[in-house]
Amino acid sequence: MNSNVIIEVKNLKYKYRSTTRVNDKNESSIEYKEALQDVSFIVAKGEKISIIGPNGAGKSTLLLNLAGLMEQKNRSGEILISGKILDDKNLYNLRENIGFVFQDPNDQLFSTTVFDDVAFGLINLLNKKKDPRARDKEFIKNVVNESLASVNLFGIENNMPYFLSFGEKKLAALATVLSYSPEILLLDEPSSNMDPKNRGDFIKLIKGLEKTMIIATHDLDLAYEFSDRTIILNKGKIIFDGNTKGILKDKDFLEANNLSLPLMFKNLI
Repeated sequence: MNSNVIIEVKNLKYKYRSTTRVNDKNESSIEYKEALQDVSFIVAKGEKISIIGPNGAGKSTLLLNLAGLMEQKNRSGEILISGKILDDKNLYNLRENIGFVFQDPNDQLFSTTVFDDVAFGLINLLNKKKDPRARDKEFIKNVVNESLASVNLFGIENNMPYFLSFGEKKLAALATVLSYSPEILLLDEPSSNMDPKNRGDFIKLIKGLEKTMIIATHDLDLAYEFSDRTIILNKGKIIFDGNTKGILKDKDFLEANNLSLPLMFKNLI
């Protein structure tokens, strides 16, 4: 494997349990839906990639598989992180190098203070490694403050997450994964439900992070601004993998795959 490749996906398939049917003999059978079909691609260290596609295309399913958050019994193919297969044997060690930010920050913020949320992943990681810094309150405090400062949140460490604005919650959720310094960041719909100012600030922030980053998004303007490379999924299959700036100006291709031009180009028509 090329030393510059940090993620490699080989013939990935994933199926969901969709329904259970019972026939006339009262015999039950489980039906599955194929969410991903023979998905293959590689990601180089430091790349920033957007995954786009219509509703139900498999974007979030792909991201969750890359993070090791989906049931492996429903998956076939291989995912390699830094040359190691993401499986039951390596799952927890490899996830130390992956930060996943959920679409809804309320799924990520569960403590009584922002400080405790941001410190949670870091302390768990240090405890796992039997690192004495897990009990060093000054060290933890400094890392939490640095993580919050990196997302432009100052002086809110003692606030309750519940009372933050939605934009602040998004930033705090990002800080929770930045605290343990993963090399890979995966963000699911990072700009959803954000007002224009928070959205612009958030895009600027994530573009400036020196990480390998993959985002799944419906926001084609975000994809255009954020990444040089875009992967388009439709019905669980990759139908495009290449230059963002070119494909997001291709009105006919986008419309044929239930997508539309970014708003910035619609306004020029």
